[in-house]
Amino acid sequence: MFEVKETTITHADGHISISKAPKVTGKGQIYFINKFKSPALSKAASE
Repeated sequence: MFEVKETTITHADGHISISKAPKVTGKGQIYFINKFKSPALSKAASE
């Protein structure tokens, strides 16, 4: 459900650092939408 994106950053003084950012996959997005949506929205959408 999560992937880690690594990005290299070259600074002005020449040293390089790596930035890591978590990314939610499509499957993870569906999971969290279903987990956090309110029951009233689910009921209204099905009618």
